[in-house]
Formats: sequence, C-alpha cells, structure tokens
Amino acid sequence: MIDQLKKAYEDWNKSHLNFSQIEDFVEITTPFVDINHDFIQVFLEKKPTGTYRLTDDGNTLNELEMRGVFIKGSKNRTTYFDSTLCIFGVSHDKDTGELFLTVPTIEALPQKQNNLLQCILRIFDMLLTSRNMVTNIFFEEVENYFIEKDVIFTPNLGFTGRSGNQQNFDFVIPHWKGIKEKLIYIVNSPKSDNYKPALFPFIDVRETRPNADFFVLANDTETAISPKFIEPIRNYNIEILEWSHREDWIKQLKVI
Repeated sequence: MIDQLKKAYEDWNKSHLNFSQIEDFVEITTPFVDINHDFIQVFLEKKPTGTYRLTDDGNTLNELEMRGVFIKGSKNRTTYFDSTLCIFGVSHDKDTGELFLTVPTIEALPQKQNNLLQCILRIFDMLLTSRNMVTNIFFEEVENYFIEKDVIFTPNLGFTGRSGNQQNFDFVIPHWKGIKEKLIYIVNSPKSDNYKPALFPFIDVRETRPNADFFVLANDTETAISPKFIEPIRNYNIEILEWSHREDWIKQLKVI
C-alpha cells in the first residue's frame, strides 16, 4: 500500500512526505506545520468497501480547544468553520472531532489530501486568531472592506494547477479591459513558516494562470509580518499587501 501511495505522488508532490505503516493505518507526515510548529500528520485507513478514509484524527480541533478556541463559542467561528469545510469538501465527525474525507481510490488521494491540508491550515489560521477579533473574522473584514470600496471580486474560487490539483484563493478579481486578473490569498498570522501554505498555490497555478497578478494579503494589525515570511513570498514575485496600509493599495485592486 505504501508503494502505491509513493507512486501516486510522483508527479504531484514537490515537497517531502513521509509514510509510516501503523497497524491498519498509514501515517502521512506532511511538510506543513501546525500552530505548534510541528509537521501536520494525516492518517489513511482502508475500509472493507475498498474505499479509504483520510482523517486528521481529531488533532485540528483538539489543538484549538487546548488553546481555548471552541467552534461553538462564536457564531462567526461556526459559520466560517462550516463554510470552510464546504469549500474543501471535508466532513466533520461530531462524535470524535475528526476532519475527514472519503477517498474512492489511491489515484484520487493526492487531490483529497491536498483539500484536507488546505482546510486544516485555513481553520488553524483563521479560528485561532479570531479569538482576538471580537466582531469579525479577518476574511469577513476583508470581504466587507472590498464591498465598501466597490472592488469587484469572487470569493473562494479554485483553479487547477500544474500538479492537476485545485488550488483555492480567498478572492479573485476578474480581468477587465487590459487589466490583469488578480488572485489573492489572505494570511491571518504572517509568521515565519506560515508562508508555505500561501506560496504553494501560486507556484502551482503560475503556468495555468499566466495573465494573473498574485497577492498575499497579510494581517499585520495583531502580529508584525516576519522577514522570514516576506522573503520567500517576494522571491516568487508575489506582492504582499499589508492590511494596516489598505488605503494605500486598495485602488490597484479596482477594475472600474
């Protein structure tokens, strides 16, 4: 089973993944880090039906709850949590707290794992910091600001990248009369290694969206943007928009 997994990832995986057989499960250690800066692990189990169950084993919500962040503690958190699961096609087992996906075949695993990881990272990033944002989640703040400033956009839009997987962006501003399309990925905690989940989607779609401009919108109101976050993003010619300076850059996002 491990050999099948490695073969399925040959053309997809550009980072290092480690696979370990643990009884009836395969433990997959990914290059992405959680809120403790530990590598995120997911687990694959083959079901009697021949399908597979890919799960976080409940670690995502457990880590948040250990820090005092509870989904049911806020209407905004609950709404954002549910909508995030919907975007990435992830299910929530209310009894165990697991985030999981059903995988029909090994060949379908790369895309399913990508979806689960993006979902986990988005939940970590947005829900953890929302504890300090009494009235709104950062995504909602940005959305409301764009509406206020008459910025035309589509939220939560995905594109297929070179890997063959869909990469989701928080906001997409359409092409208009010679003005390039704009893809925007927001980051609520722009600290050191947090550049990784933001950078990969842009790298993956660079060839499939050649006429697009790329932006990372970073929330620097609670946490200063780390130099280790800035450097790799800018090395790939991706512009960083500082939320605290939004009045300075908002005009470049308007198409009309």
